[in-house]
Amino acid sequence: MKMKTVLRKLIVFPIVAILCSGIVTSSISAEKENTFPGEIKGYSFEQLDLSYIYNITQRLSNIIFTEYNESNGDIAKGRAFGTKGELKAGEIIYENLTALGLYCYTEQIKGTTRYPRLTHEMEVNEVSVKINGKKVDAYITPIWVKTKENSFELNHTYDYKDLRVIHPPLIPAVYMVQQKLSGTLEPFVVIIQDRAFYPDHLFSKVPFLDNFYFNYYGVRQMQGAIPLFYSYLWNPFLTYCKGIILYDFNKDVHDMNLLKHLNSIPFIYINNTDGETILQDIQNTRVDFTLGQHWNTSVNSWNVIGQINGTDPTKTVIVCSMLDSWWCQGTADSAISMAMVLGIAKYFKEQHITPKYTMKFIGFSGEEHGSYMGARYYASTHEDEDIIAMIDLNQIGYKQDTQKLTLNVIGNNLGLLGKVSLLLRNVDYAGRVNSSKDLQYVWLKQGIVSNPSPFQ
Repeated sequence: MKMKTVLRKLIVFPIVAILCSGIVTSSISAEKENTFPGEIKGYSFEQLDLSYIYNITQRLSNIIFTEYNESNGDIAKGRAFGTKGELKAGEIIYENLTALGLYCYTEQIKGTTRYPRLTHEMEVNEVSVKINGKKVDAYITPIWVKTKENSFELNHTYDYKDLRVIHPPLIPAVYMVQQKLSGTLEPFVVIIQDRAFYPDHLFSKVPFLDNFYFNYYGVRQMQGAIPLFYSYLWNPFLTYCKGIILYDFNKDVHDMNLLKHLNSIPFIYINNTDGETILQDIQNTRVDFTLGQHWNTSVNSWNVIGQINGTDPTKTVIVCSMLDSWWCQGTADSAISMAMVLGIAKYFKEQHITPKYTMKFIGFSGEEHGSYMGARYYASTHEDEDIIAMIDLNQIGYKQDTQKLTLNVIGNNLGLLGKVSLLLRNVDYAGRVNSSKDLQYVWLKQGIVSNPSPFQ
């Protein structure tokens, strides 16, 4: 892992993003809205079929329970990239788009000239964490780099027993010298709190900083980079430092991350309850963990596309979301959003709306893989397609830990944001939700870091 990569993620990227790359506002100026003057007429703006959206959301969320048999040795990976859970999600989406009467097809993800490694994945085929002999719910990041610890082979099983747990020393090198001199040096894991997404951060009480833009590009990037920076300090001591435990601020759930080439040390994610159990008696706590990983260069994954032809078929509007998830139910990230894409398609068909431009309703695979695999494949194989707009629904209903629920309308085109602003006023969004303060328009120069990224 290169030090400059960590420093960029920890310091440079957030600062540049905050100063140069975006704007957050609760309203769009009249000047921008006049890019699309007048009211939007001709449609009733009736509510989408919420029962339909709920049922699709439920089916996608339940895949982690219906498609895996943990008692038979399965690792329940939700709808993760290339898993049978993701393939099942594609089947559900295809089935429903077809039933709605859309022209529906799938595209298998393959390597392209622009993105030759789209089917490459570090698969986890064994994972286990025990605290004093008791197995706990956990996730361990696979290691994408060759080190002495994995015998310079990516296909490897990390298997450690009876590891000591230590608090993070201020300077790892000094700690190692002290332990060697005292004759007490033995293999260990370090435990620290996982601060990613931690709600009560230093800036959370500053009103004008409490917005998507600052939280994502500033706070979240710095929170996520801190353990990476700390792990970099341990890289010279992998013979003894076998892993870093990150315990969550949530009592019953834990985070997970796909760090790829950024870490050489396994990151072990556990919940707050298990973390506190360790801390209460850290001197007498011992940890065992196993991580089996396999480098797969032929991942089987598909995009699902439903199409309504427009009166002008030379241009395309894409309405999309991700069909994959992390190793969880993936309800808010993003089964709800995917179900809403289908709900919008249902509305168009039931209202007999013929759009001006061809509309494609797409479930992209592999977004959570970190490289938007399905979106990258589509963008690189449809370069001649004139895509005039892309509307990506993401994390609808996500992070509802306060009564304040914010709708973030994010785009890289101020004119389009102006049209959305006009549309929301015409449908009386503020009246329907009884608030206008929790609507944020976010202009990002490079767009949102998700499926739209490859289309910039």
